[in-house]
Amino acid sequence: MSPTVFRRCSALTTSGVFLFLTLPFLGACQDPSGVGLDVLGEEGTDPAVSVVAADMVTTEEENEFTGGFARSITPTQTRVLVGAAIDPMLGDVSAFAYADIIAPETVPDGYFERPIIAATLRLVRNYVYGDSTVSVPLQLYQMDASWLPIGAPSDTTFDAGALLLETTVLAEDSVVALGLPASWISQYDEILQSDTVASAIDGFQIRLPDGVVPGAVMGFDTALSTLEVRTAQDTVDYPLFEVFSHIDRDDAAPPPTDRIVLRSGAGEALALTFPFVDFDNLPLANATLRLTVDPALLNEPGFARPIPASLSLFGRTESGDRLAILDASLNEASNSYSFTSATLTALVQEALIGDAIVDRFELSVTSSTASVDALPLIIGPEPLAGETDSRPRFALTVIPRPS
Repeated sequence: MSPTVFRRCSALTTSGVFLFLTLPFLGACQDPSGVGLDVLGEEGTDPAVSVVAADMVTTEEENEFTGGFARSITPTQTRVLVGAAIDPMLGDVSAFAYADIIAPETVPDGYFERPIIAATLRLVRNYVYGDSTVSVPLQLYQMDASWLPIGAPSDTTFDAGALLLETTVLAEDSVVALGLPASWISQYDEILQSDTVASAIDGFQIRLPDGVVPGAVMGFDTALSTLEVRTAQDTVDYPLFEVFSHIDRDDAAPPPTDRIVLRSGAGEALALTFPFVDFDNLPLANATLRLTVDPALLNEPGFARPIPASLSLFGRTESGDRLAILDASLNEASNSYSFTSATLTALVQEALIGDAIVDRFELSVTSSTASVDALPLIIGPEPLAGETDSRPRFALTVIPRPS
């Protein structure tokens, strides 16, 4: 069977997809029985549910974006990465970070009149890939020119200025404190106590010394990390604003034939197609996409390989447009992700009636949290009769017909 299982709907442009989906199919996308929404048990046991396994799952290249705004109503990047690790299984990895600051919303009375005596970049760790027990040497550089992380692929490099600090930290440290030298404080003290912080200070680059591979990549929470500035009487936090992580990954060893691994930070996405032509004209109450992962594939004593906390699902049209559908979080109890929504159900319903809007589905690690996570997805074997299917699959809940 051909892996291209969707047929393009010529009467509908992609710009009208979501308006279309939210109107004619909204009523049909509700599940009146409550079956098929959240649980795995109905697969193979409820006669109203049909299970459709993917007939193609493969990785493909995509631009990965690891920069954005750390502070906004909806932050577009919540983590930066620094470090390096040798990983024979998933490919060696290295990362370094950039961050600038903005002025605090409020300061204590009299703060602007008191001299600054110390400034410390405080990075709150919330992630480790590799060996959390190792020491990590860090260098802090000053950025001397503006740089734009928005829309920059993860392999982008921005030119840094002078070296400000060298230190060594532990990968398991909850907070990394990088004290800025007196020369930097003297250069920027008046600016820090003015309203020109965002435009006059271009931020920092945090990286390893050249050639050093400590064995761990550390991740820092951009919402909690700040530049802490002190006077004799005050402590004022300057939030991080624009942030970016540069990531390099080498090729990975091939996984077992019944597994596929999606690596964050490698510029990869998963492409999936499904044989919906075998289920033409089913009237759907709900369509739920499920993925089951195999954490044991990545297990290695003393070496952490995190699994993504969240995945993003997209639809790719015949013309190449990519439509965002929804995100799903990892269910650690079942080692699975479940995607279900009225929009997703409507897309599958269109495929079942022969008017498909997308050619295939695509999965990416959610881009708002930079990581070098790995997704060890089960893609086989085909289950025996009576066994649960662990391959990527849709559970299609049919609308009950009038009796």
